[in-house]
Order: sequence, then C-alpha cells, then structure tokens
Amino acid sequence: MNLIDARKIGKRVWVWIAILTVIVCLYPVEYLITRLAVLAGVAATWTGALFLWWHRRAIRAGLLLIGVLPAVAVCLPGRPVDPDGLAADYSRSLRVYRGVRYVWGGEGLLGIDCSGLVRKGLVWGQLYHGLRTLNGRPIRDAVGLWWHDSSATALRDGYRGWTTELFREDTVAHADTSRLKAGDLAVTADGVHVMAYLGNQTWIEADPDAHKVIEVVLPTDNQWFKTPVVFVRWLWFSALESPNNKGCIAAELCGASNYTRG
Repeated sequence: MNLIDARKIGKRVWVWIAILTVIVCLYPVEYLITRLAVLAGVAATWTGALFLWWHRRAIRAGLLLIGVLPAVAVCLPGRPVDPDGLAADYSRSLRVYRGVRYVWGGEGLLGIDCSGLVRKGLVWGQLYHGLRTLNGRPIRDAVGLWWHDSSATALRDGYRGWTTELFREDTVAHADTSRLKAGDLAVTADGVHVMAYLGNQTWIEADPDAHKVIEVVLPTDNQWFKTPVVFVRWLWFSALESPNNKGCIAAELCGASNYTRG
C-alpha cells in the first residue's frame, strides 16, 4: 500500500468518525457513555483533520486555533461571579429551548425533559457568562455541570451541593414570589417534575403533558402548578464561591453521578 492509498483510507475513516460524532452530539438523550463518546469523537476528528491536512498551512493554523481556544477558555483566571448577571444569562438560555419537544432523558434542541432543561440551560448560561466576562470560573462550572447528570429528585435534595432549599408550599400558585429570584426552581414534592422561574409570575418547563417546552404565566390551569412543591436555588445565584468541589477539572470529571432520571 502506497502513501496515496493510505491517505485515501485515512480520509474515509475520518469521515465516518466525524459523521458518528455529529450523530452522537445530536442525539437528545445523554448518558455517561455518550459524553465519553462525544469527547473521544471530537478529539479523534480534530486529530485526524490535523494529520490529513497538516500540509495545508491555512487549514493547519485554523485547526490549531480551534484546539487552543477551548483550553484557553477553561484556563482563564477565575473570579467571583455576579449572581444577578448569571441569572439573567440563565434565563436567556432557558428561553432558547421554547417549543423544543419533550423527550424523557433529553438534553438538547432535538428533545429535552424537565431536569434536562433546567440543567442544560444553566450549562449554556454559565458558558456564555464566562466568555462574555472573560471569567474562567463559570466556564469550569459549566463543564462540571455538563458532566454530571441530575434528576428533579436530585435537584430537590441538593445533589453535589448545587442547590439549596428555600421553602415549601402547597402549590406554586400559592407561593410568595417576592421570596424568589429569576433562576430559582420549583420541584414537585414527589420529585417527578421541575420548573424554572423567569420572574414576573412567569415560569418555564419541559411539560410532558404539552409535549414541549412552554412558558407559563400565573394564574394558570396547568396541573404542575397545583401540586405541592419545594423551591430551591442554584448556589451559583446565592454565593460568590463556586459550589463545585475545589480541585482540577480532571478530578471533577472523574466523579460519577449517584442519581439518574426517574
């Protein structure tokens, strides 16, 4: 086999790896194995492209830049985050998912569930806030939040120290919203469903009955607002320090979730 034939085979393999990586990225339901597959696929696609087109100066420079920028973003110096500014970016990220169909276990624009909405919305909110303010802390927090799945029950119970309970109420409709901030969550007492507060009596949820992500303005006949709830707050919105365990990103990624969606 000569060099030209080897390069042709390499390109075919690279194309299939890139296609499979895109498919995994678009698949709405995420598991630990799919997250590992995304990381491996992206790394293999980038490395293969760099090898195949190393002789093209412009392509090589572009690929090296693409590889360096994420590392630079993650390694940016961290500093205290403005909770109100982060909450505003979180609300904007949540609204991006309006109209997305409901898929149990989903976490993407092709399908999402209630806990996936409030968690993935915060992942993108933290990334955007970190890049907008050139602050590495929320970017690193977003990586940890993306890696660790969490159900509505887990969020209610303060999984990994990410949420803290505010108060309980018979229904969302009866709650004193003056005690809430944009970005706060309402988890049904049985841990079946979770919704996020946007402010001004407006909530957003991936509603399994409506089969999509909807905004709900109180008062409403929606059944989820007529059941006992626990109100919780992301600790990023109430503390200057990151609630994540101190340490390197590698240590954060090595932890395993004890919760799965129910």
